[in-house]
Amino acid sequence: MASTYDVAIIGAGAMGSSAAYHLSKTGKKILVLDRFTPPHNLGSSHGQSRIIREAYFESLVYVPLVQEAYELWYQLEKESNKKLLLKTGGLMLGTPDSKVVQGALLSAQTYDLPYECLTGKEIKKRFPGFNPTGDTVGIYEQNAGILFPEECIKTNLQLAKKSNVTFCYNEIVTGITHNNSEVEITSNKGKYTADKLIVSAGAWLDELFPGLQLPLVVTRQVLFWFKYRNEDSKKFLPENFPVYIWQPGKEKIFYGFPDLGDGIKIAIHHGGTQTTPYSIDRQVTNEEISEIENIIKHYFDIDGSFNYSAVCMYTNTPDENFIIDHHPANKNIIVASPCSGHGFKFSSAIGKLLCDMVLEKPLTFDVSVFHISRLKSKNV
Repeated sequence: MASTYDVAIIGAGAMGSSAAYHLSKTGKKILVLDRFTPPHNLGSSHGQSRIIREAYFESLVYVPLVQEAYELWYQLEKESNKKLLLKTGGLMLGTPDSKVVQGALLSAQTYDLPYECLTGKEIKKRFPGFNPTGDTVGIYEQNAGILFPEECIKTNLQLAKKSNVTFCYNEIVTGITHNNSEVEITSNKGKYTADKLIVSAGAWLDELFPGLQLPLVVTRQVLFWFKYRNEDSKKFLPENFPVYIWQPGKEKIFYGFPDLGDGIKIAIHHGGTQTTPYSIDRQVTNEEISEIENIIKHYFDIDGSFNYSAVCMYTNTPDENFIIDHHPANKNIIVASPCSGHGFKFSSAIGKLLCDMVLEKPLTFDVSVFHISRLKSKNV
């Protein structure tokens, strides 16, 4: 006989762990399923650090959501007595007409956010670790910083450990069936029924709902850490080297972090090879390392040497906006992924949104921009 729950959550990464945290406070009977033991390094929410920023270059729609996310991260820090967010300031860098610079400027001006416009010379003087080209400008925001993703997920799940919450890790969901009154979940270890279901399975979403024919593309993304000489160390500490996103040309964007102990971290945003969670190549090639070495040589005042790398996945929608919506065939199923490589910072707020959706409460944010109906199926 299947165990019965008020709410089941499939996927306990960024969004799922936050939903579990918020729902655990409701007293409802909650089931949390994950095919691994979170936090883990096989999905999209690992790698020691994630950028959080307010002057959002991608779209104005995200600014109110990230403002709520900041407050909820602070709440989580207070409740857990853990440091989850480190403010370093943030630089959006590029040519004056680049999307990164223009988008950040538009968000800052539209929402009256504090910001500074810096020339290349001003950037170099203030943050000597950077080596901007002559046509580089920057939008600096002091509230930007770093989230520690593994610690955030761990904290969400630790605070969700109450008598009304059951965790089933290393359990693979093999099927979901549903009718108007309940959802049945079949795994490699058993069966469960729930009144409502949240699916936040990232790169595994397609196989759970093949009938939706979602036009998702999973890409392989590599993160790199580089060491440097001791005499350079002060330039790259968090107090002297903000998080940054840099668009030197029309297409390629790279981003990075100060030294948190293993050297500076740097990665290319988007543009990874298409893959699946099962076929992803976790070996990093010499050519990939060389590409980052060339970026470092051109854009940073550093004598860097490769330390190590990690591989993660982006699960992308065509417009790079999220999916947060009820399943088209059943309002008791909520789909809450993927996030197209820029979702972690919002997960504190999205977890609360998912909780409110389950409880059928009025939402603090209009999620219509994230509805499934905007996407054309793969067959179209």
